[in-house]
Amino acid sequence: MLKNLTRREFIKTAAMGFFAATAYGVLPETGFAAGDCRVKTRYGTFNGFVDQNGVKTWLGIPYAKPPVEKLRWQLPQPLKPSNQSFDAKEFGASAIQEDDALEKASQNRQSEDCLTLNIWKHSEKKNLPVMVFVHGGSFMHGGTSDPTYSGTNIAKAHDVIVVTFNYRLNIFGFVNFGLIDPAFEDSGHLGMSDQIAAIRWVKENIAEFGGNPDNITVFGESAGSISTFLLTITPAARGLFQKAIPESGPTRFVQDSQHAALLLEDFLQLSGTRKMSDLMQKSSAELRDIYVKLFEMRRDTAHSDYLPACDGKFWPADPFTALRNGAARGIKFMTGTTADEWGYWQLYDENYFADFHETHEKISPVMKRYKEHTGRTDRELYREWLQNRPDTPANYREFINQMDWRVGQELDAENQSKYEDVYYYLFSETTERKELGSFHGLELGFVFGAKPEESWLMPNQNLVRQIQASWTAFAATGSPNNELIPHWEKYSAGSRNTMELNSKGWVCHKDLNTENLNKLRYIYES
Repeated sequence: MLKNLTRREFIKTAAMGFFAATAYGVLPETGFAAGDCRVKTRYGTFNGFVDQNGVKTWLGIPYAKPPVEKLRWQLPQPLKPSNQSFDAKEFGASAIQEDDALEKASQNRQSEDCLTLNIWKHSEKKNLPVMVFVHGGSFMHGGTSDPTYSGTNIAKAHDVIVVTFNYRLNIFGFVNFGLIDPAFEDSGHLGMSDQIAAIRWVKENIAEFGGNPDNITVFGESAGSISTFLLTITPAARGLFQKAIPESGPTRFVQDSQHAALLLEDFLQLSGTRKMSDLMQKSSAELRDIYVKLFEMRRDTAHSDYLPACDGKFWPADPFTALRNGAARGIKFMTGTTADEWGYWQLYDENYFADFHETHEKISPVMKRYKEHTGRTDRELYREWLQNRPDTPANYREFINQMDWRVGQELDAENQSKYEDVYYYLFSETTERKELGSFHGLELGFVFGAKPEESWLMPNQNLVRQIQASWTAFAATGSPNNELIPHWEKYSAGSRNTMELNSKGWVCHKDLNTENLNKLRYIYES
């Protein structure tokens, strides 16, 4: 008889391919027998629990070998089959990152050994639609232990299975060390490779949990939205999922190889070595300290430093053009933005926009790319966009929201609509803090329905029901239409149907943002 294994014991035995009999029957804190949530897969038997919502839950399931020691800065490696039993009752560690007051996962346990996923299921039906969430955080921070991303409320209310996962971040997942050592040529896209490994694990094993491996939707916000777009056009992810919901993060939010090289040089300078053998000997804590110093050194560009650098090898060199040319054929989209994306950064600094005029070209990958190609500045573009309107802080804020977010996201929708069904939205709900507007990430509280720590973020419950019904309907059928909302028309270049989401009443607009789209699309298409 064997005890239920800890995560590290399970990883060790699974990686070695050991097989043995297992004993069950331990009562988790919920009072439900462990056997009630026991699922056998090719990679082991996972003992979950029933949460206070009555939802079956499995936390901290490994989807790859720990990327530690010799596997640091290497592609994720699959686990070997096992008959071992694993208690899946606690979140795995967050990826290593800097502490961030707004990123709750950064305040939890961190480790290089972070490649785990979580599953929530309530319905006992078979072949349930599967929703796999990719968390955001500028590819620098974030993680699935953040209460915002709990799948319990979606799974409780709808016949779907919800999956979340961690992936490597910042210097551990998005720095190209292959520039100094070809043995590490994949290091610039490890975080994305982790995402693919997680989705592949889901496709291979979700049937054992009652899910349909041929009806998987990937959805993500911010960096998770950029990731979702990239996954739709990446050959290595082809066939792993059928639908995508990218929320607030267009395909132009990527970096070029020159920026990646400069980032690497600064890292090497701080590390005091150019030898990968030396870096491999450093502890996680030492590398984290270097990363924090790197963040401070590059504070002006830090939030765009770890955007994926597309070199044409792992994914297309120009994701925007690849999408326009049909690289995501076969994948239905539902996508959109909030009405005032940049307002989020005022949560960090209430005077954020006072400095933004000076730093925008460094922060915005869209503007940075355009300036490098044309030599024109954002101030020139802003004056053209203003025409006869006054130069006010509100107008400048609207300009950068349009240029960096809304126009790019809508052009991605336009490009995909030539090949597959696309549904487009604008989330315009606000909070009592009106100065923030409908800021970046605000819709996540409605998608997941989690209770926030701050009362001013408490979501309108009717809007929660409408949004969850629409997201899950799309995951199930490829259309967000349901009985709680007015009819949602498909998006096309001819109609530009956009469903506006707020608690005052949903409205499907035609040509809602066409004027801005026509004024600014050249920035993306040049």
